[in-house]
Amino acid sequence: MGRMIERPEYMSELETFRGDRNHIKVLTGVRRCGKSTLLLQFMDRLRKEGVSEDEMLLMNMESSEYDGIGDHTDLNAYLKDRVPRKGRFYLFLDEIQRVKDWERTVNALMVDTEADIYITGSNAHLLSTDLATYLTGRYVEVRMLPLSFREYTELRGNGRGPEDVFKEYFESGGFPGIDPAMGEHAVSAMLEDLYSSIVFRDMVSRGKVRKPEELGKMVAYLMLNIGNPIESTRMARELHMNQRTVERYLAVAQDACMFYRADRYDLKSTALSPAPKYYAVDQGLRNNTVGMASKDRGRVLENIVYLELRRRGYGITVGKWDSREVDFVTERNGRRAYWQVCLGYYDDDTEARELAPLRAIRDNNPKTVILMDRSGDTVTRDGIRELGITDFLLGE
Repeated sequence: MGRMIERPEYMSELETFRGDRNHIKVLTGVRRCGKSTLLLQFMDRLRKEGVSEDEMLLMNMESSEYDGIGDHTDLNAYLKDRVPRKGRFYLFLDEIQRVKDWERTVNALMVDTEADIYITGSNAHLLSTDLATYLTGRYVEVRMLPLSFREYTELRGNGRGPEDVFKEYFESGGFPGIDPAMGEHAVSAMLEDLYSSIVFRDMVSRGKVRKPEELGKMVAYLMLNIGNPIESTRMARELHMNQRTVERYLAVAQDACMFYRADRYDLKSTALSPAPKYYAVDQGLRNNTVGMASKDRGRVLENIVYLELRRRGYGITVGKWDSREVDFVTERNGRRAYWQVCLGYYDDDTEARELAPLRAIRDNNPKTVILMDRSGDTVTRDGIRELGITDFLLGE
């Protein structure tokens, strides 16, 4: 196993509810973003604090060891003599969605035992089934993403300056198992394998998709158009597909945590646009799937900023003020902020154009422009913050 780092934000969330037997801890996120590793690190922490091997059980449901467990009845039988009814016990069920009606088993364990239960799944709607009503109000969700730039720098930086590390992160992305030091061919092959796993195991299979080639076309379309408004009617027309099929595939892609949707609102009227934007879960996965022309760099940068804002717990929409668009409008703890993202100011006209949407908004909420071609943190005369991309990603 390669070098690992601890991801304190996620570990802290697990620690907050550790020992709380009234709530299941549910880790969700795209395949290979680090969920299983987090469980292993958490178990190591328990061992160091005196928890014995007899008081823990980890089951990775993707292992061939558990091929015979197809539904909750099989899982019940396996766990019957392994999970004590009384006393301290930690149960970890990795990729649990592979077991049909798993919620029945988890519900029974909460009723019949004192086990502290942790589960993971590569599906955003792991707990949205009818059966999951068993667990309503009795779980907490930890939503994981690939590595942030701060985490990537700790793992892959090797003492280099942030600009050098960011170039690599911008191109190869933040999946923990993708190491650019292995060479371009190896990285491309690993990302292609990851793409196939997500599409064919998490989307085609679970979404009961009958025409995988259609789904693949739609995924490529979204990858090419990250940060662009997407209207399902137009996409269906351009892909020569049925609109209802397109809308179902969009739901499947989001369930697999491959894309995130950002709705677009008119900031004056609060009217919702019929054309939201979609962002990929990882820029490296996106770049490897559809390539990265020079014209794509601004959208890839925007994608990175979107993911970082999401990591920091913001609610994110896209704003419109008259004919101008604000890249991101965020809300957290009742506070609003506005964000623009751009590669750089190449002349006075570019600067005026990038700042215009923020200057048009007359409220006193924070306004920030994030720039790729500079470092540092400055403020314009009218109070708009200008922040270099690495300063933003490494900041609080």
